[in-house]
Amino acid sequence: MNLISVVKFKVKPEFEDAFIESWKSTPRSNANFSKLIVLEDSVYVSISELPDISDAVQDEEAGIPWLDTVEHMLVKFGDSRTDAYSGLVVAGYEKGVAVDQ
Repeated sequence: MNLISVVKFKVKPEFEDAFIESWKSTPRSNANFSKLIVLEDSVYVSISELPDISDAVQDEEAGIPWLDTVEHMLVKFGDSRTDAYSGLVVAGYEKGVAVDQ
């Protein structure tokens, strides 16, 4: 069953371009897709789909060291560098067709 990971970042304005470039260079070998969107000034959300929970664990192990390298670019959400959510896909819609998960 596929898993979706959603991670929100608040980036210090002077680091937005550097953050985007760093995000683009991060390996995502297990992801079916990964997108970075901007919600408003300096607020970015990374959305990734992974084939399985075990793939998410592997990507998280690679993602934590990357997060350490961009921490100075981020505004914290309380005590956390990100506001993150993940969950199993239970239904979907692709190119006009509902798909079972």
